Amino acid sequence: MALYGAFSSSVLGMMSQSSALHNIGANVSNVNTGGFKRTDTNFSTVLSRTMENISDIGGVRPHNTATITQQGYVVSSQSDTDVAISGQGFFALNTEQDGSGTDLYTRDGSFGIAPVNDISVTGIGNTAVTTKDGYLVDKNGYFVQGWAYANGSVTTTGTPKSLRVDQYAFVNQFEATTSGTLNLNLPAGDTVGHVNQYDIALVDSAGKAQSAKLNFSRTGTNAWNVTTTTSRTAVAQVDTVTMTAPTIEAGDVYTITVNNVSESYTTNGAEANVDAIRDALISQINSNAQFDTIATAAAGTAGQITLTAATAGTALTSTTSAVNGGATADNTSTVATTTANVTNTQTTAATAITFSSTGLVQTPTTLNLSLSFAGGSTASMALDISDMTQFYGDFLPTSYTKNGFASANMASFSFDKTGNVIGTFEDGSFRKIYKLSLGVFSNPNGLDARNGNVFAESPDSGVVKLTTAGNNGYAVISPNAKELSNVDIAEEFTKMMMTQTAYNASSNVFKTTDEMTIVARDLKR
Repeated sequence: MALYGAFSSSVLGMMSQSSALHNIGANVSNVNTGGFKRTDTNFSTVLSRTMENISDIGGVRPHNTATITQQGYVVSSQSDTDVAISGQGFFALNTEQDGSGTDLYTRDGSFGIAPVNDISVTGIGNTAVTTKDGYLVDKNGYFVQGWAYANGSVTTTGTPKSLRVDQYAFVNQFEATTSGTLNLNLPAGDTVGHVNQYDIALVDSAGKAQSAKLNFSRTGTNAWNVTTTTSRTAVAQVDTVTMTAPTIEAGDVYTITVNNVSESYTTNGAEANVDAIRDALISQINSNAQFDTIATAAAGTAGQITLTAATAGTALTSTTSAVNGGATADNTSTVATTTANVTNTQTTAATAITFSSTGLVQTPTTLNLSLSFAGGSTASMALDISDMTQFYGDFLPTSYTKNGFASANMASFSFDKTGNVIGTFEDGSFRKIYKLSLGVFSNPNGLDARNGNVFAESPDSGVVKLTTAGNNGYAVISPNAKELSNVDIAEEFTKMMMTQTAYNASSNVFKTTDEMTIVARDLKR
């Protein structure tokens, strides 16, 4: 009977409005949740025909509609790890650092750094220190996915990986300098032989920041020479004094002079052998305060004294003598340099540079520099000097640029609008280190919502396509920003009042139907 059908329609009405109220409550509670997408409730009719077009069952049922494709409010943020998507797409996540977990997707770009693995790094005093690496994660601790840059370029066709962003992540990565451009003016009025110097920075074969001094010396009209001066490992000079004393007699005198500082020893005739004379002379040298700043003495083989420069790279000028004080003239003392002095700098052979009468460089236009540095590292660099000039006036460097970057710790990182992660390094350089992957779907509203404000691929959403921001117009990235929910609180309260009114009306229908049923029952009596 139609009267009994009124129960079902009113019950369905109350259940449907309860479902709508549940969605409104969830929307309101997540109004400030980053990247949250509200759920709207739509309704459809429920009809059933039984006899004579009189329906015993009728009513309404709810349909939840996702609004994942609708942009949330984007607000600025003071955090460099916050980033928002403007347009289509989702940040790609994986629940495991090695990529073996579940692939998930989110619009919430409030990222942080999570420690994962123990790593060993070099600390103060070159001691090994154990610390943790760090990976970019969302608020659930899921790992943000992207592609790594290599030699200044990135390939986005492979499987994205988790992004390591701790300060030691790139300490072993560097790019040696291979080319550069120098623009300066050499004074046309300089006298012949006058030298102008300019320091250029570069990165050597070991990834270390180095400098090389360019020495420009005028040799004639429109003619100059250029040499390079670089550091090298200084070596302390060693001179070896060899003394002989076949017959030890009182009054023999042995003298050693280094850089005009002298020490002498006169025998008393009681010395056992030449080594006793040697040791006595070593003691005198090392006790002389003036000698301390020049060289130190040590015993060598029989009758030998090694004199080692106190400062590596400082040359020694050593002489020695043996004066016979007794009847037998057979004592001797000679000196020889056994380890040559090596200074802490080295200068290459000169390369001639010529200029035209109008002050423009003629040859060469490129300096091919082959440099070596302290520690054994090297650098090969093609330096473009085609814009150098020779005009009257001052020595004036205008610009210098080079390629390459040194091995260094990363101090911080940020994002750009195409999803590049830009690292700021302790050597002052800025490098692109990663590119964020962007997941897009044919039907984003069909994604399967998961706890933590993330989504998973579903049959309704279609298969994910991994791309990048700015590619094919999908989206742009807003650095130092975050996307809030797309919930309009005023609209939700309006829906709440409408839902409450509809629920109350359905409950009144139920109550009235119940009263009518009671009356029908009483009429039968």
